[in-house]
Amino acid sequence: MDKLDWLETFELGVPEVDADHRELLAIMKKIESLADAGAFDDCGPLLDELIDFSVAHFAREEEMLVEVGYPNADIHKEYHGRLLDRARSVKDICKEIRSKDNFKDCCDEMFGFLVDDIVTGDLKFKSFLENKGLIKRP
Repeated sequence: MDKLDWLETFELGVPEVDADHRELLAIMKKIESLADAGAFDDCGPLLDELIDFSVAHFAREEEMLVEVGYPNADIHKEYHGRLLDRARSVKDICKEIRSKDNFKDCCDEMFGFLVDDIVTGDLKFKSFLENKGLIKRP
């Protein structure tokens, strides 16, 4: 199993958020595949796409949290801001690397920040959504 494969444990039960998370992982897998092939120049635009999609996803998620009255919405927004700052800094470094191993290490670092949102950050509001009856389960 690849570290960027979707796992059921990532599911929040909010279809829009889960779809965004799947898309984030799909972009990361494309970058990983291009890096494996040594196509570093093709990775640059995808790194930008990853950050841009993350910004849009975070905005959608933050809006949802405000709409449902999540009491820590501001804290979660600040958390997103810190993740994005770190990911952008690492992205800029990754774009300059031309060694396969170093590039993969750099991307793994950046991916880690964004996957952290899925695995750690969003779990903090999952129980709130469950208690409000907002999580859709099959």
